[in-house]
Amino acid sequence: MSSQRDAGETPVAPAPPPTDANRFVWHPTYQGRTLTEVETGLEQEIARDQRAYTLAMEGAESQENATLAVILDLERKWGTFDLNWAETDPAALAARIAAFEQERDQRHELFPYAAYRSTIASQPVSTASPRSATTLPSPSFAPSSRLIWLAVALVAVLILLILIAQLT
Repeated sequence: MSSQRDAGETPVAPAPPPTDANRFVWHPTYQGRTLTEVETGLEQEIARDQRAYTLAMEGAESQENATLAVILDLERKWGTFDLNWAETDPAALAARIAAFEQERDQRHELFPYAAYRSTIASQPVSTASPRSATTLPSPSFAPSSRLIWLAVALVAVLILLILIAQLT
């Protein structure tokens, strides 16, 4: 009876392996992984870091030094790709970063994101492609100047807290 059931069912073909075009070949970090795997991993990492950023900002008053260290590390990590990374959709940011890393893999060169962003900015944006929205360059505001302003703002907050504590 089971042979009749087996004969009547259509066999399910296994999923085809990813093509070489979607697999990282040369990249020192992502070698052997598919573009989808890299995007998923980056999306999870970005979402985790966004939660850490939010938690650090919530505890800013009680743990100033630790908060500053966490924020600066996260800004250094993701600010290069998007200055508004903490509020950006993790999937969209992950897609942009994965596209950049795939370009590095195809060129066999670890060039900086700024060079990639300038080449993307010089290309016309096609409205027909659904991925065109995820490959738009981030603003040209330098990440290092954003970190400086962030540090200045935190120092100003600390000075105000000290002044308020002395007045009370």
